[in-house]
Amino acid sequence: MTQANAPTPPAWRSAAFQATLDAVLRTPRLTLEPLAQRHADELWQPLADPRLYTYIPQDPPASLAALRERFVLLSTRRSPVGDQLWLNWVLRTTHDGQCRGRVQATVNTDARAWIAYEVFPPHWGRGYASEGCRRMIEWLIDTLGVRQLAAEVDSQNSASLRLLDRLGFQRVSLREAADEFKGRVSDEWTLRLDAESFERDRALQPPPAGTPAAGER
Repeated sequence: MTQANAPTPPAWRSAAFQATLDAVLRTPRLTLEPLAQRHADELWQPLADPRLYTYIPQDPPASLAALRERFVLLSTRRSPVGDQLWLNWVLRTTHDGQCRGRVQATVNTDARAWIAYEVFPPHWGRGYASEGCRRMIEWLIDTLGVRQLAAEVDSQNSASLRLLDRLGFQRVSLREAADEFKGRVSDEWTLRLDAESFERDRALQPPPAGTPAAGER
């Protein structure tokens, strides 16, 4: 998933580019806010739900202080050496301002990105993950020029696999015994989506009423 020691593109070093990374994105139902340290207090309780960690090796945050520290690092939007963009948005329903989850993208210098998401369990099944991921993917392609997206998913995580299928991702490889955690062995799918394929599908579907143009705040 990582790209070791790739040089930082000069364009990534500008103040204008940093402002681009701070973009607020919108959909008909959601506001996607760039993750900041201030979100730690609000997300501490929902991120403690163990159901979020069934199919991943991570565990809930050890403490609020640890979560604040993690969010400070993520709010820079970059890896420590500057060779990747670490982009995270909080999903907030616009009508009531409540946080529903997060979407994430790790962007490499070769115009490839890995994506992930989490929706808090009380809000599962309402389409927030699909809506938020689709908006993020549009922005990654239109604004950052990402040409290929990928995701890694536990083979037993059928809900995430269905979501990625709906977004147009293709299952390209299954790695057996990819990891072992929480008392079981995990097989893992790698899925990919080319920007050209996503753009073809998007051209066939008119945007929902009220959807902002790419990059619009």
